[in-house]
Amino acid sequence: MRTKNGCRYFLASLLAMILTTACEKDGITVTPIKDFISLANDDGYIENLSTRVVHSYYSGPQGLALNIGWNGAGQSMRGFLSFDVSEIMPPADKELVIDEAILKVYEANTNMHPFDGAGVRVVNCYLLTYGSLDKTDYDLTPFADCGAITSWGYNVLKEYPLKVTSFLNSFHQANPSVTKFQFRLQFLPDGNVTPPSPLTSSMWSIFAGDETQKAAYRPTLTIKYHYRDQ
Repeated sequence: MRTKNGCRYFLASLLAMILTTACEKDGITVTPIKDFISLANDDGYIENLSTRVVHSYYSGPQGLALNIGWNGAGQSMRGFLSFDVSEIMPPADKELVIDEAILKVYEANTNMHPFDGAGVRVVNCYLLTYGSLDKTDYDLTPFADCGAITSWGYNVLKEYPLKVTSFLNSFHQANPSVTKFQFRLQFLPDGNVTPPSPLTSSMWSIFAGDETQKAAYRPTLTIKYHYRDQ
């Protein structure tokens, strides 16, 4: 006769066996959630001057940052993020399925009135394939519009998350050999303005991948995924 503890052990073992068999039957291997920090070498922001200028980062009051908004002359700025996800690329006989993907950035500063100066604005996120950052990427045609990551600022160190699961799955299916997920952040709208516009020097800044003093606040892409048979 089994004891109560013996029955519980038997039932737990049976349940584990059923779940393992089901996963093997479907060809699914569950893996841990992965956090990817943005690549400092491919991150940056671009100023929309007559000849566009690429910056790796901005040395702001809180640390190294990426600027989105307008500089002191009223020229717009767009930020760029790149994540190397090669370590989760599937083997030849498997397909990568992203169960959830969250892009997270952290505010370094909000200067002046970028969100409500001369009209209401949001910071939008686009999925791109820009490779190494150069000035032509300022208005590169995006693969997908991932939506607004924020409509307000003024809260240093705050986390701003954006769910990008479906966009990354679609991108990977269309570009299975590409090992980077890359994004552009910009205000909508963000055309150049003429001083003394209230948008002059108005910007939203996020911590850059280069930042070391506040390393916990660097841009992060958190991915939960599994593989399945092709």
